Amino acid sequence: MPKKTYFILWLMALLPRLILAIAYFGHPIALDDMFQYDMLARSLLEGKGYRWYNQEDFETLRSYYSQFLDMEDLEVPEDGLVTTHRAPGYPAFLSSIYAVAPSEERFGWTRIAQAAFTATLAPLTALIAIHCGLGKKAANIAGTAIAFYPLLLFYPLALASENFFIPTLTAGFFFLLLTQKSRKWSPILLSSLLLGVSMFTRSISALFIIFGAWWVRIFGKVDIKKTILFLTLAFGICLPWAIRNTHVMGKPTFMESSLGYNLFISYHPEGNGGFISEIAIKPLNILDDVQRDQYTTQKALQFIKADPGEAITRVFRKVAFFFSVEDREMAFFYGNGIFGHIPQPWLGLLYLVLITPWILILFLAPLGVLISLLTSRDRAPVYLALGLLAGYSAPHFLIIAEPRFHLALVPILLPFAAHAWTQRKQISSTLPAWQNQKWPYLLLGLIWLLIAALFLWNFAMEWDKLVALMGPEGHKIHWSY
Repeated sequence: MPKKTYFILWLMALLPRLILAIAYFGHPIALDDMFQYDMLARSLLEGKGYRWYNQEDFETLRSYYSQFLDMEDLEVPEDGLVTTHRAPGYPAFLSSIYAVAPSEERFGWTRIAQAAFTATLAPLTALIAIHCGLGKKAANIAGTAIAFYPLLLFYPLALASENFFIPTLTAGFFFLLLTQKSRKWSPILLSSLLLGVSMFTRSISALFIIFGAWWVRIFGKVDIKKTILFLTLAFGICLPWAIRNTHVMGKPTFMESSLGYNLFISYHPEGNGGFISEIAIKPLNILDDVQRDQYTTQKALQFIKADPGEAITRVFRKVAFFFSVEDREMAFFYGNGIFGHIPQPWLGLLYLVLITPWILILFLAPLGVLISLLTSRDRAPVYLALGLLAGYSAPHFLIIAEPRFHLALVPILLPFAAHAWTQRKQISSTLPAWQNQKWPYLLLGLIWLLIAALFLWNFAMEWDKLVALMGPEGHKIHWSY
């Protein structure tokens, strides 16, 4: 496609994001995560190291935390607590914006910067479609669809690591694709740099990076020197921080020390495998990362040993959470009266607009993948996409899962969903292999049946909440996030 097409896609994605960023320019932040990212970014900018909850921030949040925690015995240093709990990539990104933005307007300028940065997902998704051999029509559909993907339109308004992690992971995936067709050094260098930064933001991408090294060696025909360079640079970006965290924690620690905390939430007897804020609050009385990690890890192991059957059930439940529809954000903001009362049927239509894109992607993408496997001469891009799907999602099934985690897969799955849509009328003529083989039909049917079962299971688990949200008093429920 012409280069101007990709620029148009970026502008198309930027416009609605920019309108929202300007409309909410002066709005304050909300939620614990946002305050924590802001604290960390300001601490980095002020040269105080990677710290949070200094005395001023602690006092600001005292009235909020006093609802859940005993604040009388909690004391913090003036400059805050050294922490390893969160990976540093996103706070570093924020601090770079804060460095040029007026302090009192830092949230507004961050929203504008994030609008521009996340808008790159539109051309990147189209480029992925092209380099996966899915055609220009699928590329245009995929790029346009992600430009207006409902939840991704609103994420730039929040201080959320998705705004940095998803574009860097997507860009790293794209340049990894290029290594198969180019013998230049730039694709391998850029992919390792971007994927290393994504891992610096969320270590969950580490497994895919290891798979990516195998992929470039086998399918990209990259020599062993470039393969080693790819791994060395990607993990080398993270190594100094891992050494720092290991020193602070007194045990081998990678980008963050939140594993025990997440397992505590996920396997708590009062939990269900997903994030529940009432459970997440419980260990926060322990301010020291080392002590909190020891406590939560020990408790999580006790929960698992006490009821291994339930622990296994939680794994399957997390699969349902991971692939379920993205309605938690709507439930929180509408349920707390942020938008006031929305009468039916408009509230129901709004809900359908929010959840339908992901449902379409999840049902169409497997068909697009099968079409590519059966018709394409080069199946390597499909294998790379499947590697990302497996390598990124599997750790969530074991640790903790919620719908927003699958957003990182949208730019990768959308091109295949668009490909299925463009080929829907030509399947019988373009896939002669299907006429003589039963396995594609059986496999596709099995995948669709599994997806439908996961959706039905998740809706069954959340049905009472959904009915309450859609009721006449849904805006007064006041659910916690």
